[in-house]
Amino acid sequence: MLPNGSRALIMFGSANRDERKWQEPERFDIHRKAADQPAFGYGEHLCVGLPLARLEIRALLTALAKRVRRFDNTLRGLEKLLVDVH
Repeated sequence: MLPNGSRALIMFGSANRDERKWQEPERFDIHRKAADQPAFGYGEHLCVGLPLARLEIRALLTALAKRVRRFDNTLRGLEKLLVDVH
């Protein structure tokens, strides 16, 4: 349990850029197997668990909103994306 007034930060810093999984995690590779990446997909390939995940996050955020004064959103993004066309 965190003491009153404490701040907690949950980060998923690696995900699709996990250096333990990918040889060059920062390089976009079209040949990576989509099944090996943590994402929900889209269209006909949409994960059937996505509606449950949305329901769970809604319940979690609703419960947290009653106990937490403010959320700070921290996202990780690319500074640049180099594309090499063959």
